[in-house]
Amino acid sequence: MQAFTPEEIENYRKLFPVTRDWIYLNHAGVAPISRRAAEAVELFNREALEHGYTQAARWHKRIEEIRATCARLVGAEAGEMAFVKNTSHGLSLVARGLGLREGDEVLISEAEFPSNVYPWMALESSGVVLKKIPVRGAELDLSHLERLITEKTRVVSLSSVQYGSGYRLPVAEIGRLCRDTGIYFMLDAIQSLGAFPLDVVRDQVDFLAADAHKWLLGHEGIGVLYVRKALIEKIEPALLGWNSVVQPLDFDRVHFELRPDAGRFEEGSHNGLSIYGLGAAVELILEAGLDRISRRILELTGRLTAGLQELGLEITCPLSEERRSGIACFRLPGDPEGKALPSLERRLFAERVYASVRRRSLRLSPHFYNSTEEIDRVLDILKQNL
Repeated sequence: MQAFTPEEIENYRKLFPVTRDWIYLNHAGVAPISRRAAEAVELFNREALEHGYTQAARWHKRIEEIRATCARLVGAEAGEMAFVKNTSHGLSLVARGLGLREGDEVLISEAEFPSNVYPWMALESSGVVLKKIPVRGAELDLSHLERLITEKTRVVSLSSVQYGSGYRLPVAEIGRLCRDTGIYFMLDAIQSLGAFPLDVVRDQVDFLAADAHKWLLGHEGIGVLYVRKALIEKIEPALLGWNSVVQPLDFDRVHFELRPDAGRFEEGSHNGLSIYGLGAAVELILEAGLDRISRRILELTGRLTAGLQELGLEITCPLSEERRSGIACFRLPGDPEGKALPSLERRLFAERVYASVRRRSLRLSPHFYNSTEEIDRVLDILKQNL
């Protein structure tokens, strides 16, 4: 695997004008978009402005091309992919559609982001049992995960990377455990998709949801849902409309026959504007290469954590390369509750460094186009403000 050359990094940085004014280390929050994503949206807008819906055939063709590109990103088939509004939308479609019954168990992490908590909590009123896997420091307690599994466990739903600690899940190991025990494996992939390679077939993932506005470097309000082909008909669509059925454009023929692919979960008109942006964003990631992107991100977070340790800060993310991600986070000594971190976050912002506070830690999340000079500059600013 060939690393990025300095010239390549500089060329990619030119696609992100945000680098002119900001050291952007909040890709785990909301990322900036690239010129290519902006241009794709501008193209759609211009065609709609100048030609109206007369371009529909080309738009629909392009949307299906983007569906196939998103499938390639995760190792799926195009018919297993649906466009959704966001990660919460995808997670909710699966949680509501599985038909879980009283006594069925769902396992999540005790440190999950709310998107992967509330859809399952909402089922507790129907008697579904929600069990939480403990975390140890920055890492999920996988041995406890196995001990929590019973004959009533139906779903394990986890984030591929924990938003607060940056812990990167051993997805394949958990996928194998779930498949061997007949449990559905749902993956909230928003904190890794676009940053680390993923293959839903190899890793035995049953369902995946993620949207574009983090590591994919796209817009808010558009995402993807993957449903393994063998399970599509097991998910009862929570939302239905004219586009849920076969021959959806035959409006005068009311015939309730759901589409056989994941398109049944797209109940109405597509958000073509945002899908165009998503397509350009995913194509950029694939062009740069996920293997190279992940290696570059690990180099940057490794440089960050090493520098943070030298400053005597308490590292609250995993240090091993195997479990590390694009998130590096820390606390100040003597401040276990992180009460001083919002002030530090504001000081960084004043220095044009964009970071965030999550779970009582200050979180820094660089992407592949960030430079080593930016990392060193942030470390220098922190040193001056401690």
